[in-house]
Amino acid sequence: MQIFTWHDIERKIEKTKWPKSWNRVDVYHDEIVINICPEIHDPEEDKQLFRSIFEKLFDGESIQIEFDQTKLYIIYEDGDEADRFRRADAPLFKDISLENKAESKIPKLPGVPVIAFHSYKGGVGRTLSLTALAKGIAKRYGDQKKVLIIDSDLEAPGLTWMINGSQENAAVSYLDVLSLMHFHDINAELAEKIAGLIRKSSLTIETEKLETEHYFLPVYREKEQLLDIFSSPEKIIANQNNKYIISEFLSMIGAALEADIVLVDLRAGVTEFSAPFLFDPRVQKYFVTSTSMQSIKGTQMLLKEIQQKTSGNLWESKILLTMIPSEMEENTIRQIEDELLEAVEREIDSKDSTMLREDYLLRIRFDSPFISLGDFSQICSVLKGKRLLEIMEENAESIFENGQETDGAILPLQEVRETLRSLNSLAAAEVTAEGTKSLNMLATASIREIIKDYQDEVPQIAVLGEKGSGKTYLFKHMLEAKTWAGFQRKLKKKDVEESRETLILPLISTINTKYIHPLAVECIQNANHVFGEDFFDEHSVNKNHKEILSYLDEEHTLAEWTQKWTDLICGMTDIFSVLMQADEYLEGRKKRLLFVADGLEDLFMDAQVQKKEGWKYAVKSLCQNVINEMRNLKYGNVGMIVFIRSDMAAEAIGVNFEQFKNQYFRYELNWSPTEALRLAVWIAAQVNPRFAENIDILKASREALEERLELLWGKKLGKNSSREAASSRWIIAALSDFNRHLQARDIVRFLKFSTANLPGSASEYLDRFIPPAEIRKAIPECSKEKLTEIKMEMRSIYQILERLMNMPEEDKRLPLLLDKLNLTGEEIAKLENQGFLVSSDKKYYLPEIIRTAFGFRYEKGARPKVLSLLRG
Repeated sequence: MQIFTWHDIERKIEKTKWPKSWNRVDVYHDEIVINICPEIHDPEEDKQLFRSIFEKLFDGESIQIEFDQTKLYIIYEDGDEADRFRRADAPLFKDISLENKAESKIPKLPGVPVIAFHSYKGGVGRTLSLTALAKGIAKRYGDQKKVLIIDSDLEAPGLTWMINGSQENAAVSYLDVLSLMHFHDINAELAEKIAGLIRKSSLTIETEKLETEHYFLPVYREKEQLLDIFSSPEKIIANQNNKYIISEFLSMIGAALEADIVLVDLRAGVTEFSAPFLFDPRVQKYFVTSTSMQSIKGTQMLLKEIQQKTSGNLWESKILLTMIPSEMEENTIRQIEDELLEAVEREIDSKDSTMLREDYLLRIRFDSPFISLGDFSQICSVLKGKRLLEIMEENAESIFENGQETDGAILPLQEVRETLRSLNSLAAAEVTAEGTKSLNMLATASIREIIKDYQDEVPQIAVLGEKGSGKTYLFKHMLEAKTWAGFQRKLKKKDVEESRETLILPLISTINTKYIHPLAVECIQNANHVFGEDFFDEHSVNKNHKEILSYLDEEHTLAEWTQKWTDLICGMTDIFSVLMQADEYLEGRKKRLLFVADGLEDLFMDAQVQKKEGWKYAVKSLCQNVINEMRNLKYGNVGMIVFIRSDMAAEAIGVNFEQFKNQYFRYELNWSPTEALRLAVWIAAQVNPRFAENIDILKASREALEERLELLWGKKLGKNSSREAASSRWIIAALSDFNRHLQARDIVRFLKFSTANLPGSASEYLDRFIPPAEIRKAIPECSKEKLTEIKMEMRSIYQILERLMNMPEEDKRLPLLLDKLNLTGEEIAKLENQGFLVSSDKKYYLPEIIRTAFGFRYEKGARPKVLSLLRG
């Protein structure tokens, strides 16, 4: 039980819900006096309460102090409602155990916003972070925004020392303000008088362009104030009968100064001088912690206590994880974040918010120049060019945006509806690379690299890519172009000269789309027009497909498979029988041939499911041996581009895959978040020229692309002033797997579903084309099609996923424990390799893009964690 003094007894009684008959309880060193309403008093109820609290230490008449066996006798005195003590739910740590939370509806701060910086322990960069935010505001807004900086750190007044040095010449201090609040009525007149004194303590923050003037309130005026503190927060709150009076009055002082914001550097640790700010839900908090266990545990404890005390605004806080060592692994950082953010993410999840972890947690890497810092101006100089300043400058913008509506101009409803209708039609046609509506082709980085390296040479390469990465899309455009120069023209949008004509011929094609076959036939017909009638067999693609399937039924060596592929290539015409002959013949005709192969995953799907080994030799021989033979040809007139899924190539090639991949890594169709956003802008620009205005889509940075996409789907998944997630980043996270991969098909599919419904005239989001509700509704639809796609294209993976899908409904909750997962280690590894499963702290999660199709729900607090694992 651990009852050492009468104060322990008092604290336990105070934290308990009292019987209705109790008016007041006074605990002394030798007795407990309970003032009651006798008409409703039930002595038996009291005894049950004391037994539940003190167990054997309560004997029916007294409570014994365990340490020294002293007894405190319980005495009752009659009273009435006039004696009833209303326990103040003060924002102090000692009252943290009270059950009542702060009021859910509190009036706004009477003046300007207040931001408080707190850390559980010192030396973690709290004061540095506040300084960085102040400089970030100055850098972003110049002299358009004024800041009042307050040092309230009584134990280590760093700002006071850094700004005032050894001089004790301030006109007024924070301790003076507390004393004035204790003994005066709080009103605008008092705030104005104090503001007049603070104006004498201006602070200069220098940026690259100008020097800006701000205000500073030091913690003390003279050192003796620190040694004789009389006016504590508890006394002020009791005297003013207002538990939020301190933060409210500082807000009023900021307004009197005509400042735009108040930044308060709080005392570290669990202290009543910091508590009024931490428990006021209107004060935005920046919690600063290093990666040390003491700092993390302490901050975690504070966050949980604040959540218990307040009505819930932790989700509006920022947590700065500082001093992260450069060698610390990502998994270790994530484990620290998970532990630290448990309370915050439970609150976010309860609000069904779209926030991403990056919206409330900021990572700050260790930076050696910050180890030893000088005065305030030196710190501002050291901050120049540092990541910490960049982060705080971005936060400065969000701080002032969140206080006002900044939504864009209203778009004409007719234009919105027409654009969405056209965009939906285009996306629906292009989603499986079958579309014929798109007149142009997006030149991604990998495609540009291929063109650059083979401007006047025939390519002899393998192009790797995940499922849906655009392999068939690119294959289709090559068939449409019919020649290598024609393909380059589609890309460069200008005429292309080549020393000799290079004709494109399909060797193998996917059979899952009816649009590809006519293009393959037209491509062969074009070659026949150049070489002569019936030079190439128009039905050779289908014949090649059947011959490979037949050959696969028998066991063959790698050399035999290589010969088989070369026989198929040469067999497309009767003119030559070996590659060397073809090379010499083409030299005489001053022509070149580029064979293209796609659809290998379709061709070998059944063999993979049946776990036959022959398909591996087939893939390896085509991607390596055949291409190597072509490279050794004397004239270099025969080329090959093999489009192949990365995981298939890895399984077929085996131990030498990394070497193989590195050989072609610049051509890999790897859709980074930036490339995915580029595709979204490019598709939108196909139907509305607005999206191409003032931007070079092919060269634009991610930031520029996100800015342009604000017109398409808004800056945030809500009003621009809301606390919802940034639209672009949330969409990328929701569409990605745990390898942080997403494919061209995912973006196109998302555009199809999110544009399916046209807004009415009453829509509140006519500052953008796609409203937040449609974005949210599109993800489950994307998830369903993703699952169908996996079933068709990755049968072996689908067989594993199907077992998760068929789990009992009551077990479909994330995270999953290993005993519920019911998969072998090999199966888990396969799903992890594909990015469809991830383990964190011995718990398993599914990415959002397949979770909804499986019908899995989240345990409280799990959703923000999953989205943080997916962020790009």
